[in-house]
Amino acid sequence: MSKRKPYFLIIAALCFSTIISLFLPFLHLPQQKGVTGDGYVIDTTLAALNSKVVKDVAKESGIPKSIVYNTAKNIVNGKDRQTIESRLKEEEYFIIDILAERMNEKVAELQEWGELDKRTFNYIDMIKLSASVIKDFEQDIISAYLVIITLIMTVVLSFVAGFWKLFNKKISSYKLVKIISLINIALSGLGLLCINAISIGALQVESFYKENFGIGFMFIAAINFLVLVIASIGNMHESWAGIVTFKMILKQKQLILMTLPFVAFVIIFYFLPLWGWIMAFQNYKPALKSNQVFVAWNKFQTLFSDVDFIMAFRNTIAMSLINLVLSFAFAIGFALLLNEVTNVKGKKLVQTISYLPHFLSWIIVAAIVRNVLSVDGGMLNDLLKSFGLIDSPINFFVNPKYFWWIIGFSVIWKETGWNSIIYLASITSINPDLYEAASIDGAGRFRKMIHITLPGIRSTILVLLIINLGMITNSGFEAQLQLKNDLIKSTAEVIDTYVLNKSFYHGADFSIGTAAGIFRSIISILLVSVSNRIAKAFGQERLY
Repeated sequence: MSKRKPYFLIIAALCFSTIISLFLPFLHLPQQKGVTGDGYVIDTTLAALNSKVVKDVAKESGIPKSIVYNTAKNIVNGKDRQTIESRLKEEEYFIIDILAERMNEKVAELQEWGELDKRTFNYIDMIKLSASVIKDFEQDIISAYLVIITLIMTVVLSFVAGFWKLFNKKISSYKLVKIISLINIALSGLGLLCINAISIGALQVESFYKENFGIGFMFIAAINFLVLVIASIGNMHESWAGIVTFKMILKQKQLILMTLPFVAFVIIFYFLPLWGWIMAFQNYKPALKSNQVFVAWNKFQTLFSDVDFIMAFRNTIAMSLINLVLSFAFAIGFALLLNEVTNVKGKKLVQTISYLPHFLSWIIVAAIVRNVLSVDGGMLNDLLKSFGLIDSPINFFVNPKYFWWIIGFSVIWKETGWNSIIYLASITSINPDLYEAASIDGAGRFRKMIHITLPGIRSTILVLLIINLGMITNSGFEAQLQLKNDLIKSTAEVIDTYVLNKSFYHGADFSIGTAAGIFRSIISILLVSVSNRIAKAFGQERLY
C-alpha cells in the first residue's frame, strides 16, 4: 500500500488524549451531616472493627470470629467489663484485655487518617486514597489494589496503542489496537465498581449514587470505544481497498437494505437489554427509577454465599451434563438408524412421529411424565412389578435421587426426533460413492455407519457440541418448574427457578437475579471459547 489512510493519526490522537483523564475527577464523596466545608470524616471506631484486629484475635485464640467481633463491638461502645463477661464463657475472658489494647491502638492509628480534607478526587488523589486504604484500613484491599491497577493500566495501554499505531504501517496492527481498546473498556468498568466498593466499604458511604462517580473512567471508556469503532472501520477499509468498491456496495444495496431490519432486531433485543446488567451492582428498587443506590460487589457476595444458589448451580450443571450426553447419544444413534431405513414411506412416518413431541408444551409433557411414573396405575411401576423387579410401587417424586434422570429422559423423549434433523441433513452430504466402495469391499451396514457415516458428520457433531457446551448453565426451566416439589427441592432447584423465586417471591430482589444471569453468561462464554480453542488446537472443526 503506497499511501497510508488517515486512520492511524485519528487513532493515535484519541489514544494520547487519554492523558486528559489525569485531570478529571474519579470520585465525589457525598456531603456529611454535621461536617462543614469540603472535608469528609471516617468513623475510626467502625473502621477498627472492620480491620484485621478481630480476625487476628479470633485466629490466635481459637474463638469464633462472631464472638470476638461482638466482644470488640461492646468494648468500643463503652460497655463495662461485667456486661462484656456476661456474654462470654469464663475461659474466653482473656480476649477482653487483648481486644481492648489492640482496638485502642488501631483507633489511635486511624485517627491520624480519619479526616479527609476534600470530597472530590482526581487521578493522582485516587491513587493516594487507594494506597491509604491498603495501608491503614485493611478493608477492601483487593478493590483498592484494582483501582490503582486500572488507573495506571488504562493510561499506559492507551499510550502503547497510540505509539503502536503511529509507527506500525501494517494492516495487522489494527488487531492489537482493538484488543487494547476492549481491555481498557473492561478495565474502566472494573475501576468504577472498585471505586464504588471502596466508598461503601472503607470510606463508609451509606448510599452511593451515580452522582458519586467521577467522569474519569467514563471518559477513558468513551475514548476507547471510539478507538475501537475507528480501528474496525479502518481495518475493513484498508483490507478491502481495491477489492470492495463503493460501486460494488451500491449494486448490493437491496441486499444491504434487507439485512437492516435484522441488524436492528439484534441490536434492540440482544444488545440494548445488556444495559440492564447494571442492576446487579445496585440495590435495585423499581420505585426509585433512575435514582438507584450502587452496592458494588455486594449482590455477588450474597449470591455466592447463598447455600440455595450453590445447590441450584450444582443441579443445573448435573442436569445439563446428563441432557448433553443423552441428547447427543440418542439423536446421533436415531439419525444413524433412520438413515438405514430403505422404505421411504416408513421412514417419513417414523420421522413425523418422532418430531411430534417437540411441539408439545412442557405442561402436557409434565402431565404425561407424572402419569407414567404415578404410584397408582403408573405404566413404569406396573412394568417393574410385572417383571418382579420391585415388590411395591416407587414414588419417584418423593425421592430426590430420581429427579435428574426423570428430567434427562423426559428431554430425550421430547427432543430426540427434533435433534436428529440436523444429523440427517448432514448425512445426505456424504458422497454415495464411499458407500458403494465399502460394499464392494464387503462392509456391512454397521461398518458403514462406523467408518463412513460417523466420520462424515464429525464436523457437525463438533460444532453442535461447542454450541451446547455454551448452554451448560441452562438445563431448562419449564420441565423443572412443572415437575418439582418441596420434597425434592434439593435436586430439583435450578438457576432459573432460583432467579424466579428471588426476583418475584422471596423479597423481590431483581439485583440477585441479574447477578445470577451475569454469572451464567460469563461461564457460557468461557466454555464456548475454551472448547473452541481446544478444537482448533487439535485441528478439528470449530465454531469460529
